[in-house]
Amino acid sequence: MSRFRALVDWLANTSDWLSPLVVKEVRQAVRGRELHYSFGLCLVVGLAVAFFGTADALTGNGTSGRWTFGALIGCLTFLGLVVVPLGTFGALRNERLEQTLELITLTALSPRRVVIGKLLAQDVKLATLFAGLAPFIAMSFLLGGIDFGTILLWLPVLFLWSMWACAACLFLSSLFTKRVMSGAVLGGVAIVMFLFLLVFGLPRVIFLLMSRGAFAGGTVFSFGVGAGSWWGLAIATTAGLATMANLVLLAENRLSLPTEDRVTALRVGFLGQFLLITAWTLSFLNEPANVKWSAGQALGVLGGLHLAVVAMFTVTEDLVVPRRVLLRMRAPSPYGRLLAIFRPGGGHGAIYVLAQMALFLAAMWSLQPTSVSFRWSLAVCGYICLFTGLPAAVFRFMRPARAASFQLRVAVLVLLSISLVLPDVLFYVLWQPAVFDLRYAGRHLLNPVRTLTNWAVVETNHSFAIPLAAGLAGLLAYLALIHLGMRMTVQPDPIEPLGSASAAVEPGSANISY
Repeated sequence: MSRFRALVDWLANTSDWLSPLVVKEVRQAVRGRELHYSFGLCLVVGLAVAFFGTADALTGNGTSGRWTFGALIGCLTFLGLVVVPLGTFGALRNERLEQTLELITLTALSPRRVVIGKLLAQDVKLATLFAGLAPFIAMSFLLGGIDFGTILLWLPVLFLWSMWACAACLFLSSLFTKRVMSGAVLGGVAIVMFLFLLVFGLPRVIFLLMSRGAFAGGTVFSFGVGAGSWWGLAIATTAGLATMANLVLLAENRLSLPTEDRVTALRVGFLGQFLLITAWTLSFLNEPANVKWSAGQALGVLGGLHLAVVAMFTVTEDLVVPRRVLLRMRAPSPYGRLLAIFRPGGGHGAIYVLAQMALFLAAMWSLQPTSVSFRWSLAVCGYICLFTGLPAAVFRFMRPARAASFQLRVAVLVLLSISLVLPDVLFYVLWQPAVFDLRYAGRHLLNPVRTLTNWAVVETNHSFAIPLAAGLAGLLAYLALIHLGMRMTVQPDPIEPLGSASAAVEPGSANISY
């Protein structure tokens, strides 16, 4: 009995060390109605499906386990991707409505531990629901028509994406502090989830696969057996884990105080995500040329979107750094220069984005692309620099000390929207052609979406000079932001004491000695 008691005490101490919020949230969930209703629904659906599945199996049908598995996974998908994530959305929202979030932030818990504690509490709910339906899902193997490997694969994959949905809802709940905006986001998330499950959801996919005998034949994935299926599953799994970690960091950023370093962890996390994208792409280096070309296209699209989003939020950061963070940055450190790109400030953010662009171009070059495709990669980086760096550089030169990150991000989106619409508007207003023609032409060279989509036409009929000039203008804007950022964070000259020689010779000073 003493050993059992010691084990229980050790588990309690370990859970408190991990995050006291986990214990608090789980206790609240046990006393609430959501977990009781969800777990009761699991048991009712599991018993009903098991009853009808057993009755169907008694008729001699040896494939009852297929539709039994599909029905149970569909119920578990609804709970894991809708019910629990919506409860996660209310985790921070209710704290704000009850005005208890400030009390939590005043404790010794860091914002990261608060976010992780909230997320782990929802993972406990998910584990409880999965444990309630797992015996019934395992019973579908005994009814025939489904192999045990498929069951062992679907459950952890569904659990992972349910955790991802919870992390996404936790981040969305941290975006707004106003009750009206938070309620609007909650309603939008609920509508999107229900539409996704009803129209494009996993149960529909499982039904279509089963109707075509996808799970027949005693294999894990009859519709895609082989190394390619496992390779794709590994890519999707690592992508889900990386994005889930970044969602946690984003929620932490929203909860952190403005006087703290809110961006270093985010920059490390998004650099890790970009390195993961690049690493998966470079894993195709030894493949044939057509496979490497497809991998290069995937890297160009995914890596370009990643760089565009990161650049829009990083380069537009304020140049003024909080005093506490600035003192920490000025402290001597052996790795200070290496870690400079992860520090706050728009100047460091510009270096951070340029470093990732260098990695992006190096990875594209290692795939042995043609000169046309490599110039397309250069154009991707050039347009990102132009549309994210130029508005920030112009504004920072006029008012470098003003906090206007949100306005600059809006300006980036407005500039991009103008480039998408204005060329056609000016063409039809000024030239007034008789035929309404929206085909790609030279007037669209400042439109990054159409130019990059029709790059073969650009290489054939137009010159690379305009995209090159746009990229150079964006690069100069980035260099200007780096220069301004260095001036804002430079080490100031030491203050001379009153009795120094420089103070004595200063006009109007008095050399007083005691």
